[in-house]
Amino acid sequence: MTTAPRPGFYHQLTLQLDVIGALVLRELHTRFGRNNIGYLWMIGEPMMLATVIGALHAFQPGHVGSTMPPVAFSLVGYCIFIIFRGIFNRAESILESSLPLLYHRMVSVLNVSISRVVVESVGCVTTFILLYTIIILLGFAELPARPLWAMAGVAGMIWISFAWGLNVTALAFDRPTIGRLVHPISYFMMPLSGAFFAVEWLPVSIQKAADWFPLVNVFEIVRYGMFEMASDKHLFPGYLIANCAFFTYAGLIALRRVRNRIHLN
Repeated sequence: MTTAPRPGFYHQLTLQLDVIGALVLRELHTRFGRNNIGYLWMIGEPMMLATVIGALHAFQPGHVGSTMPPVAFSLVGYCIFIIFRGIFNRAESILESSLPLLYHRMVSVLNVSISRVVVESVGCVTTFILLYTIIILLGFAELPARPLWAMAGVAGMIWISFAWGLNVTALAFDRPTIGRLVHPISYFMMPLSGAFFAVEWLPVSIQKAADWFPLVNVFEIVRYGMFEMASDKHLFPGYLIANCAFFTYAGLIALRRVRNRIHLN
């Protein structure tokens, strides 16, 4: 009696991508529906908020000692931060809202997490590209000085948000108090994240502490990629990658332990 050969890596990868694609479509339909402008709300919601932030800085002078354009600076900071806020905030509700999906053997909590990251990231990055193109045409900004650095910084923000989100998903399961703290924490993160300040503007004693915060490092990398005059003294990509890898690993382990405690009725 012969046994069927085990599916290869390519087959398993294709299967997982199909599952994630289906979950992305489900997430889009659940959140935005097909009425009104439908899926375009994925771009419309962050665009409205980012437009307001950029408009508030349109007629303000730049920061003292900085030659970075204020509109572009604020738009970069806010658009990149809402990637973190969207992924981090929604991480606490993933298990609760996805329990029916876990009846299907092919669907895992990780699949659902990745699908939500894809939806949030595509919406925010598309919003950023559109708005930045507009302010370039209006004369408030110039083309990115180092595009590869900018893309690396955005990728770093998506990765660190996903990694922290995995841990939030695991910790918030059966712990409603932790779930309620997620949104306030994300708001407290905004002034601390470096979205609206550069490390070089801070006192030297505080700069050293700021360099240890991964989100600050993300924004330093993004701004170095976007602005010719941005400083490169506070770029630590190796440290950022190590943080992302550590929290990803910790989150995957935590999800596995939580998955063993889930009982589907």
